[in-house]
Amino acid sequence: MTPPRRRPVRAGAALAVMALAGPLAACAGAGAAPGCAPSAIPAHGAHTLVVEGDPWSGYAPFRNPKLLDGTGYTSVYVEQLCQDVRAADLSAGRADIAVTTLDQYLLHHPAGTVVGVIDQSVGADALALGTVHHPGFDSIDDIPDLVRQYARRGRKPVLAFTGNSPSEMLLNELANSTEEIRPTDFELVSVDQSATAYKMLERDQAQLAVIWEPDTSAARASGYTITLSSKDVPDSIVDVIVASDKLIRRDPAGVQAVVGAYYTAMDGYLAHPDALERFYATDGHLDAKAARSVIGGIKLYGTRDADTFMNADVFPLDKPQVAQSVDSIGSVLALLHPDLPLDRARVDGAFVRTLAAREARP
Repeated sequence: MTPPRRRPVRAGAALAVMALAGPLAACAGAGAAPGCAPSAIPAHGAHTLVVEGDPWSGYAPFRNPKLLDGTGYTSVYVEQLCQDVRAADLSAGRADIAVTTLDQYLLHHPAGTVVGVIDQSVGADALALGTVHHPGFDSIDDIPDLVRQYARRGRKPVLAFTGNSPSEMLLNELANSTEEIRPTDFELVSVDQSATAYKMLERDQAQLAVIWEPDTSAARASGYTITLSSKDVPDSIVDVIVASDKLIRRDPAGVQAVVGAYYTAMDGYLAHPDALERFYATDGHLDAKAARSVIGGIKLYGTRDADTFMNADVFPLDKPQVAQSVDSIGSVLALLHPDLPLDRARVDGAFVRTLAAREARP
């Protein structure tokens, strides 16, 4: 799989099924991502931990080869765009840590446990309307009229999105919560990444597109309408740290080292916003404005907030937010995949709790 390398990108691979629309695969057009090659895991020593992820900016600290300096461990970051391969590597023990979204963890159910939260989308992922080519098409309320216009010509408007990615999860959430988004009204086209969906919008090859930053800000600046976003469906797109069960059994200290090093790095960046912006700009090859857009569309977690998310019981279910997110995302996925083994999901906040308690000591 060789999609264009453009950060920040979220990985997309095999297509899922949307219950309200029937198989999306039947609508997949040019650009749908093929399967990925096996991960190229480099030779490494017993105290080197393999982290698999993709180029998403939220995973940038894991790409730092010095992340685990001073812990007695080293790390190597392996880029694997296909979520199913990433999950299989974790289950097989080829990877020790996977960074992924919570919906993809539930969908592929690797032999691993969620041990930390990285970020969650609060507007970075959004539905864009092709206003530039269709003046007046600038509101979610205009979608039914556009559908009727295309129907009179015996066609359906095209809605482009990245399959098996947060874009698909957002589309699923919107389809289940918004009357105007009925998947059967559209020709659904799965593409390899947000940049491709945005390019289709620019060429009027798609009249709607689910995109993510920095394409969200670029589309808005170019006159396209950004309507519903991940801000409208809270907790639907959450990036997490997943440790392989084999690593947890074999070397829990290694898991603690990764969790501790990651949040220590993020605490430092969050305390210095200018450094955070430079860090994201450097990692993603972005200018300062684009980096600010990325940061503005996601909530990043440091130690204290991560401990709350993973361990503090919250209203209305008196369970930690991570458990409530698992339930919420799982309920949407269950509509699409009734046989999905959601009971395999495992969450362990102990590693974050240990770090938070250590830092709270005077």
